[in-house]
Amino acid sequence: MAYLWFKSFHILGFVAWFAGLFYLPRLFIYHIEAEERQEPVKTALQEEYSRIEKLLYKLIMMPAMIFTIDHGDWDCDY
Repeated sequence: MAYLWFKSFHILGFVAWFAGLFYLPRLFIYHIEAEERQEPVKTALQEEYSRIEKLLYKLIMMPAMIFTIDHGDWDCDY
């Protein structure tokens, strides 16, 4: 029964991790598209996108990656 819980947590972790992996390039594109705006808006958008990129990476993607790895290799024989 514990195996099914670990498997469920592993799947939950990689779904969150891959969601971040798919969303991060879109944020990079938004960041580049902000270059075409006028100066006060351009700076504000670039700062906001940089902040969101860092938060996505540090608060969602890294914990989800660690969670996935931790719950995925608990029964491996080394």
